[in-house]
Amino acid sequence: MPLTLNQLLFRTFHGKDKMLQPIREELGLGRGQPRVLSYLLSYGTSSQSDIASYLGIDPAAVSRMTEALRKNGFLTRDADEDCRRTNRLELTEKGMDAAKIWTRECQSIDEKLLEGFSSSEKEQLLSLLGKLLGNIERSRLYEES
Repeated sequence: MPLTLNQLLFRTFHGKDKMLQPIREELGLGRGQPRVLSYLLSYGTSSQSDIASYLGIDPAAVSRMTEALRKNGFLTRDADEDCRRTNRLELTEKGMDAAKIWTRECQSIDEKLLEGFSSSEKEQLLSLLGKLLGNIERSRLYEES
């Protein structure tokens, strides 16, 4: 019996997560925290709400993750001068190093996962996953309104 889309996505996600777990543990990061570091590496100093919006996760979850990252020396948090209620998050040197290692390891695993794919198959896979994500995001926006 062929796997459903839900089963394929679930097993693919958890398979890749399992491949990345030793790296996450070696870096001293919890689940989800590498995404925050990667975001800050790519976009620079940001607010928690910017990160939550980009990652599509609950702002309270981002708050918990960033507090743990701050306590463990991966980032700093300063109040935004323009808005006292907004915290600006920035990577420390430790956080930048961890984000770079994470990015490099993810790229290495991506290469292993795409082994045997032609260039056109890789492009097609990315395009189809992009469409799928677009449908998910439109659905979420529709549900919130």
